[in-house]
Amino acid sequence: MKEKILIIHQGALGDSVLNFPAFISLKRERKASVALLCSSELGKTARALNIVDALFSLENARFSTLFGGEMTPFVKIFINNYDIIILISFSDAVEHHLRQNHGGEVHRICPRPPVDEEAHVALHLMKQLRAKRLLTSSDILFSFPFKVIPISYSSGGRMPQQEHVVVMHPGAGSARKRWPVKNFIEAAMVIKGEKPGEVVFLVGPAESDLAPVVKSMSNGDFRVYEVSDLVSLMELLKQTRCLIGNDSGVTHLSAFMGTPTVAIFGPSNPKRWSPVGRATKVLRGVVDCTPCFETDAANCEDPKCLNGVSIRMVFDAVRELAS
Repeated sequence: MKEKILIIHQGALGDSVLNFPAFISLKRERKASVALLCSSELGKTARALNIVDALFSLENARFSTLFGGEMTPFVKIFINNYDIIILISFSDAVEHHLRQNHGGEVHRICPRPPVDEEAHVALHLMKQLRAKRLLTSSDILFSFPFKVIPISYSSGGRMPQQEHVVVMHPGAGSARKRWPVKNFIEAAMVIKGEKPGEVVFLVGPAESDLAPVVKSMSNGDFRVYEVSDLVSLMELLKQTRCLIGNDSGVTHLSAFMGTPTVAIFGPSNPKRWSPVGRATKVLRGVVDCTPCFETDAANCEDPKCLNGVSIRMVFDAVRELAS
């Protein structure tokens, strides 16, 4: 009988996408059936990319006792349907709770390496899986481009139908990691003037405040797509010639899907968080200081790591990746 593995993941999009290669390796090397318990939006993305075989939503109240309190009969039956549980978490308490109620193997994997280590997050996860003898291969396995399974979706506007569209994504989960919007607009103007095809802006559901800013600062010269869910985002990325974005979940997903991706980094460390994909380019200003996003509460007054990225650097990177 095929081995069954349940992965429990509470991370955000960017962290999770960097874990996808490890999930693929588990499926391939162990020839296992892999299920993922995570946020519903992330789960739809993983399923659409054929990363996992089944998905379950953390938003479902029936799973609440997984993380504490007396575990319900439903949850006990659910977790014991799997041979191996992999908990991607910092919580010893949740690991202990699962071990008390599960008859098989339970492994807790730390989501990322300690801040003072410059190990990449994706490689860190693979290393932990090998240490626990869940994997033997030392390689991250990829198959590009990923085939996206058709899923019905609704979007905030008509998606562009040509495959030579260039997408600008000025958002990020933290404002500290955002290259100035005016820089994105200037870069878009240069790209639009020198390359065939349409240049559009993408704004995610947590960045709706950026849509009117882009429209106002660009005098309405660019279409702005306000994408409400991750499946809609994937539909746009499938038709994208190149995406330019900050260190964000959108940028990581774009790179992972095989879309040529220019990632603008600043206070976060690209040695730990650079996107993984077949055609990526990371840009960061030249500075002597150590990346501070994970250690300091705020950026310095003049973050040259971010502001040192020029319009020319972005245009050259797009030309290199998307020519």
